[in-house]
Amino acid sequence: MIVIADGGATKCDWAFVEDGTIVERLKMEGINPFSVPEEHIREVVKRDFVPVAARYDISHIWFYGAGCGFGGERIKRVLDDFFPSTEVFVGSDIDGAAKACCADGSGVVCILGTGVSSMQVECGECVKRLPGPGYILGDEGSGTVMGRMLLSDFIYDQMPPALHKLFTEEFDVTIPEIIDRTYHKPAANRFFSSFTPFLSRHIDEEYCRDIVRRNFELLAKRNLSHYDVDRLAVNFVGSVAAVFEDILTEVLEECGIRKGVIVRSPIELLVRNLTTELNKRE
Repeated sequence: MIVIADGGATKCDWAFVEDGTIVERLKMEGINPFSVPEEHIREVVKRDFVPVAARYDISHIWFYGAGCGFGGERIKRVLDDFFPSTEVFVGSDIDGAAKACCADGSGVVCILGTGVSSMQVECGECVKRLPGPGYILGDEGSGTVMGRMLLSDFIYDQMPPALHKLFTEEFDVTIPEIIDRTYHKPAANRFFSSFTPFLSRHIDEEYCRDIVRRNFELLAKRNLSHYDVDRLAVNFVGSVAAVFEDILTEVLEECGIRKGVIVRSPIELLVRNLTTELNKRE
């Protein structure tokens, strides 16, 4: 039995795999080691993952997650403590996306979910990767930035009247609460991104489409343009890319960027590619 995890800032998907087939799935809260302390990671793993994992004889765990490029050793330490006889590998979420989408080892991959991350790989190795400044300094195209723009317009009364009315009916949120959640409470990124579904529910409205389109245009200009997109297709992983695929496709075509794979979750592709890799090793 092997276990593969795709961890984002908001949620973490686990797949328990036997002979290349997913026999059980598990969803739990995100455990980004860059934004939550190790003790919280330990509590969540013990509470949600360990009881399920205890039913299986696990030989390998691959954990690809947000924040693991800087703090992956925290998650590895926790998993090693709970599963001392299991081989544990921890990598960043963008490494997992590349492993899932670039089966031949070459391409550009971009995660579009709560946050944004991108990378170009050649022959299985990273050859170019932009720094991830986060939603305050960047992350254009992410659910966090789209939600932040929506809330900013709400505060400044910049929404069309009909949408403003719908927003207040759907969300029981006040301006003081928005300010408090933004500056005084943890996980502001999750708070912002929780409003992005409003855009998808009302995507036929020009106002909502404009927010999404502007974000994708900035993503193409400020992020994707740094890669060899004239030669390589760009693959996308994440809920934002999947939900707004039609608008993303339009923007890519206008910018002359070739679209590759777009998947909400890379789990199935990771299962296929990592199982193949493990079989070759054995």
